[in-house]
Amino acid sequence: MEAPQGSTSGNGSLARGMTKARRYAKRATRQTARTVKDRAAESQDPTLAWLRRAGRKHPVGSDVWSRLEENRRRLIADLAPGHSFLDLGGMYRIAGDMAFQAEQSGASRVVLFDGMDPSDAFVEKHRQKSSKVEFVQGDLHDPGAIADLGHFDVVWCTGVIYHSPNPIQQILHLRRLATQTLVLGTNVIPEIPGIEQTCVLYPGLSEQGRSSYSQFHGGPGQFPGMTSAFDETPLMSYANMWWGFSPSALRSMLRFSGFDVKEEYLYTPFWLDVVANVGGVSTDIYPPLNQSAGRVLARHADLPTSKLPQWAAGQVSALRERESQGL
Repeated sequence: MEAPQGSTSGNGSLARGMTKARRYAKRATRQTARTVKDRAAESQDPTLAWLRRAGRKHPVGSDVWSRLEENRRRLIADLAPGHSFLDLGGMYRIAGDMAFQAEQSGASRVVLFDGMDPSDAFVEKHRQKSSKVEFVQGDLHDPGAIADLGHFDVVWCTGVIYHSPNPIQQILHLRRLATQTLVLGTNVIPEIPGIEQTCVLYPGLSEQGRSSYSQFHGGPGQFPGMTSAFDETPLMSYANMWWGFSPSALRSMLRFSGFDVKEEYLYTPFWLDVVANVGGVSTDIYPPLNQSAGRVLARHADLPTSKLPQWAAGQVSALRERESQGL
């Protein structure tokens, strides 16, 4: 008996199936090749391996920045009404948008504090809105500028502290300003398994190190100090990235600066917003900057200049002169 012949449609289905299988096989081969290449690169670059693991653990959707903006609008709407509000560092790129939103949300007083000059966009927005937002230009490192600002119920500070060589000092100054709540947004680094509270100092990274970070921060040149060489232009050190903090390090930095973290929003492995209340460890643990000088003067208070011991005369005389001038 003659075997039945396959139909034309059956042969077509088989051919299509084989074509699809070959396509899948090629794709699998390419993926395998990429995986092998990636693993080889990671074996040669522990920093890259660490950053890629964090990226796989916390994949980022295309809507990440819209979610960040939406959440920040919600936080301002919740925190600002009826409270004094300080927007610290809110001039660059956004020209006071957070300050204006706080005002529109019913804040009792709003101040925008920044080291930058007021931008034309800020001035125009202020005019169009008939706004009462105040602008104060100064440096968050400057204790005199902080004292002049006074106190605020809510302090909003995003995109600032990682540009500072002295982030703990800046957070302590934020504590001097805040009476209730701090919202702090910052670039972060992923946690390193087995090592708590890690920080990375970016200036001086090798070219390979900068290349690894650049793959997760928009490419070379986006962030001087981290993804490209440190910008040594005079007066421009704050344009650089100085520090990367792990979330656990940031929590402790805040705690030992007088804050208790209440909420965290990790949008990507590299960006975190924190809501913290006044609390934590009392900042009384830090001696005032003039404590040592005060002890010197007290120790020799009963001695006229002519009777001062030779080893102390120079400093005591200089301190007495400054004191007489009210300095």
